[in-house]
Amino acid sequence: MLIKFGVPILAALALGFGAATTMILKPEDRLTAAPHPPAVTSLAGDTIAGLGELQGRGEPIEIGTPVAGIVRAVHVEVGAVVAKGQPLFTLDEREHRAALSVKRAALASAEARVVRMKSAVRAEDLAPARARVEVAKAEAAHAKETADRAEALWGQQAMSDEEMRSRLFSRRRTEAALEEAKAELARLEAGAWALDVAIAERERDEALADVAAAEMELGRLTVHAPIDAIVLRVGAREGEFVAADGARVPPLVLARSGPLEIRVQVDEEDASGVRAGATAEGFLRGRERTRLDLRFVRIEPSVMPKTSIVGTVTERIDTRVLCVVYEVVGSPERVYPGQRVDVFIRSGTP
Repeated sequence: MLIKFGVPILAALALGFGAATTMILKPEDRLTAAPHPPAVTSLAGDTIAGLGELQGRGEPIEIGTPVAGIVRAVHVEVGAVVAKGQPLFTLDEREHRAALSVKRAALASAEARVVRMKSAVRAEDLAPARARVEVAKAEAAHAKETADRAEALWGQQAMSDEEMRSRLFSRRRTEAALEEAKAELARLEAGAWALDVAIAERERDEALADVAAAEMELGRLTVHAPIDAIVLRVGAREGEFVAADGARVPPLVLARSGPLEIRVQVDEEDASGVRAGATAEGFLRGRERTRLDLRFVRIEPSVMPKTSIVGTVTERIDTRVLCVVYEVVGSPERVYPGQRVDVFIRSGTP
């Protein structure tokens, strides 16, 4: 009896207990608010959505160095506003300064030679030359008188032929010495030769060019800001080696001063609906979903592979995008380059 009626009764009780427990513990269907609700656009009509990234005006400028070397000093910090021509960083310049000193000394010597060439003949040089001319005249007159007397004696056969020839040779030698002294005096009185002056001037110009080249090389060791900009990143530190081939991280990254811009990537399927001057608004990604007023800047005339990934399940990454640039109106707070922005563009397609 117990087995015949007890087992079914226990089974019925267990079934009832299970059904009651299921009914009591059944979860309720309730909607909960999303921790980060999606952005909702206020633009009327059809819109095109795209993902943008905040950046400075134009493309970021990666500052390089024309020569490799050790960083001696970095003159700016991250976030600093720099003016065009302001020094950014300086490489070790001791070797170049030494070379410049040598070339400046060579230039000073070349300039001194030019001055010496162009200067008038000194009186101290003319006086001895004139004295040598007078001495040569006296010796020539004496030699001539001696030779004349020797000719007269030789005609009377009172002097040998050898003595006669010796007196004649002495006269010719003194006459030649007189001509040499006169030529030297004339050279001194005429001053420097024009060709010598020209050669000295060319040597001076060459030394001047060497100094200019050394100064240029020295100036290249200090890198200056090419435009008015803000410093986004500093990748160089004092004592570090920086290369000139761009293989490493750039020493500095600048952005043009002015309002921030947003580079929006629109999928190629929606590219035909984008029109120049189209109204748009953006929402910063994050808890607050800060709204940004945007002003149209330009549509870049090329379609490129997609680089900004949203992260949704249905997103395609093997597509191409059209880049549209908008300017952020005003100066919103806590907005930084590099932040992602959801952008809604009013479509031009009916």
